Amino acid sequence: MSPVWFEKYRPKDFSEIVGQGIITEEMRNIANGKNPMNHFLFHSVEAGTGKTTVADALAHQLDYGLHTFNASSKRTRGIDFIEEDIIPLSQSGMWESIILLDEADRLTIQAQDALKGVIENATCYFILTCNDLSKVSSWLQSRCQLRHFRPIKHEPMLSRLRDVAAKEHLHIPSKHLSAICNRHKGDLRNAIGCLQAYSTLQGIADRERFILSLDIGDFNPKTFLRLCAKERSIDTAHKMIQDLPMRIVIRDTLEYAVNSDASAEGKMRVIESSIISERDLLQGCDEAIVRWDYCRMLASRGL
Repeated sequence: MSPVWFEKYRPKDFSEIVGQGIITEEMRNIANGKNPMNHFLFHSVEAGTGKTTVADALAHQLDYGLHTFNASSKRTRGIDFIEEDIIPLSQSGMWESIILLDEADRLTIQAQDALKGVIENATCYFILTCNDLSKVSSWLQSRCQLRHFRPIKHEPMLSRLRDVAAKEHLHIPSKHLSAICNRHKGDLRNAIGCLQAYSTLQGIADRERFILSLDIGDFNPKTFLRLCAKERSIDTAHKMIQDLPMRIVIRDTLEYAVNSDASAEGKMRVIESSIISERDLLQGCDEAIVRWDYCRMLASRGL
């Protein structure tokens, strides 16, 4: 199995990290002993901005052990996980170690309440990451130094993609690199994943089609959802997406819905419809059929 490029080229040195100059300079000073080490909370609204990468690089430069957990699963978001996994590790006396807890905003309130006490009494350091700061309690935030990660700008992202392509001996036109950057604005991780997918295509025509599939023009998921779920205008909604790549339509619609002010029930209906349509595509169902069915499900379920 080919290695995932984003992991393969994950920076181990701060000089290789793009787009977060102020934060990486601070981390470099910690690694050099100029600044003291702290507990940190790394936040960004967008994914793929380098939060985990900076934590990895900091542990590498400090020569600290790094213990990584992700709070997105049912087992790791509750208080049992804090008591059974985190507390013993945090009180082991290993000062030269970091516990990296990704997606800390997924922890339950009870788990967050327990974690603040754990951090206070820890014999190691914590780095928490989150995308929704409002879901991290204020008392947990107060135990950490908060750092905001910004979306990666176009030029630094383009430069990194160009470097990865060169290391993989991949010839790719500049306009194709720019298209990948534009499609994954600010998200370097997904941009590198897209570049790897591009590399698997051999023919010029296939690569051109792939790049064209990234451009969904002026698709407006808010309007699309309104036509389906509010107005029940399936024909008009279908016309909006009839020439667009269906998997991108599903992803953009889902992303808009879950971040909107729709009811929890409405969001769950969009999620369920998206899962069904995505599964149908993966199982080989004709995309034209999936396109109509997606509109139908959104219209019948509503928001």
